[in-house]
Amino acid sequence: MNILILQKTLIAFILVLWVIHEFREKKTKRSAPAIEEADARERHEWRYLRWGFRLLQIAATAYFITQLIQFLLR
Repeated sequence: MNILILQKTLIAFILVLWVIHEFREKKTKRSAPAIEEADARERHEWRYLRWGFRLLQIAATAYFITQLIQFLLR
């Protein structure tokens, strides 16, 4: 029984660390203006693929979090 409590505590701690990591501000590197402009063009060209990938990430994250919450509440 104590192992189950330890396991749930460890999972909750990892979940908290993961959420903190996701919401922490990301630092951006500054490079030459020509490179920044090319990066912006490339991001614009691939925006729909990036949106789809982001939606898949959000769906997987939501599923993962609900499964963790269900496990922790059992």
